[in-house]
Amino acid sequence: MTAFLRGANPADGSADGPVNDLVNRPARETARGLADAVTEHQRDAASVVSDALAAIAVHEPRVHALLHVAGADATARAARIDRELHADREHGRPSARLLAGVPVVIKDNIAVRGMPLTCGSAVWALTPPRRDATLVRRLRRAGAIVVGKANLDEFGMGATTETSAFGASRNPLDERRTPGGSSGGSAAAVAAGEVPAAVGTDTGGSIREPAAQCGIVGVKPSHGSIPLNGVVPFAPSLDQAGPLAGTVVDAAMLHQAMAGARNGRGLVAAALAGAVHVDLRGHRVGVVTEMAGLANAPGVLRRFNRCLEQMAGLGAELVEVSLPTVSGALEAYYLISSYESLATLAGLVEHPLLGDEARRRLLVGQQVSADSPSGADSSRGALADAWRLADDLQAAVDATWAECTVLASPTLPVTAPLLGNGLDDPLSTPRTDCWTVLANLTGIAALSLPVGECPDTGLPVGVQLMAPHGADARLYRVAASTEAAMETATQRELRA
Repeated sequence: MTAFLRGANPADGSADGPVNDLVNRPARETARGLADAVTEHQRDAASVVSDALAAIAVHEPRVHALLHVAGADATARAARIDRELHADREHGRPSARLLAGVPVVIKDNIAVRGMPLTCGSAVWALTPPRRDATLVRRLRRAGAIVVGKANLDEFGMGATTETSAFGASRNPLDERRTPGGSSGGSAAAVAAGEVPAAVGTDTGGSIREPAAQCGIVGVKPSHGSIPLNGVVPFAPSLDQAGPLAGTVVDAAMLHQAMAGARNGRGLVAAALAGAVHVDLRGHRVGVVTEMAGLANAPGVLRRFNRCLEQMAGLGAELVEVSLPTVSGALEAYYLISSYESLATLAGLVEHPLLGDEARRRLLVGQQVSADSPSGADSSRGALADAWRLADDLQAAVDATWAECTVLASPTLPVTAPLLGNGLDDPLSTPRTDCWTVLANLTGIAALSLPVGECPDTGLPVGVQLMAPHGADARLYRVAASTEAAMETATQRELRA
């Protein structure tokens, strides 16, 4: 029993070039490396922020990742961190800031004190928030420095950033293409080298999909593990904030800081352990058999199957698992998310400046609400069916953990599309969510890991790893070992 998805021969992988061609691109500075350098007084936070602002000035004209650059505020905060670290050193006090001096950008549906909050929409002209979102406050406490707000699809409703009222972001790896969405600006900023890490939100794949399309790591944490106070909701039962970064360890650093002492405990240690002890013995990697029937590009499947080979080479057992209800997950997700969006945005349906995609989803939500009986008849209707399917899917996923320790799938069935494709065919965009909505409907943890370039397009491919709710540390350990193994395989092939 192979547990490989059909449609591609895993043995073909070695003929497609290096396992992870993205490794050969110019190295980005890592959050871990910068934080260590600042803490150990090898660099100062002011110079790190200055470099980030210079990179933003160079790359923004071509990628349009950001809606706001906070140069003065970031520079002032960097100077403050340098003073505090200097005082600690002078007095012999230990400095234990996980993200000391690390520049980050925040998706613009998350409140950052004194900075615009647009949600990518021309509808909102809000006074800049007076308070940081809880997750931003925690990042600042850990020493991170917010250098800007990232572009997004309007109110998070989209998968390309093309629905942003302020113009689409572009994929730094191919500017003709989308970086994905809705956290596309966050992903593009990291992939372009503007910052080593960013924060996004994920309701149906909005962190993982742009991460996959930009060749970086993106994480949807276990539902509820990072507080969403100060985050504009899309669909509260599905929403989660999370990190995007160049490496698994960097993502774990942001995640741990945002989750706090209780929910974030041990995440960085798990990622570091996986990176150092590259071993997956004792792990069983589940591949959902029903997912093989979904439309997938052959090159994506080859990369996915090559990744499974690498995991098996580390000692993991590959197993097939069945989720019969997964075929209805996409429809259930769109009904539930459209309905829940009404709680925040119902009053905007008729606003003349509201974009077409956001209006379409709100109208779907209104229709679902109108078609769903209340009271004694509330068990009927499409919305009730969607919630029942989500419950059934939750039970089925819970049962799979007796058979496997993590689940694996391609993050996306295709690589990054050309800009304009989603607008020309609006029904094509939702289909890209077919792999990712599973984690939102069930609340489990999920991570997209870059595994190389599609041989057909030369564009990044991501593999999605999923773990039970609350098992985020397990997810990081498995992902870090897989990341390390694939980098080693790349170097071996380059020397051959």
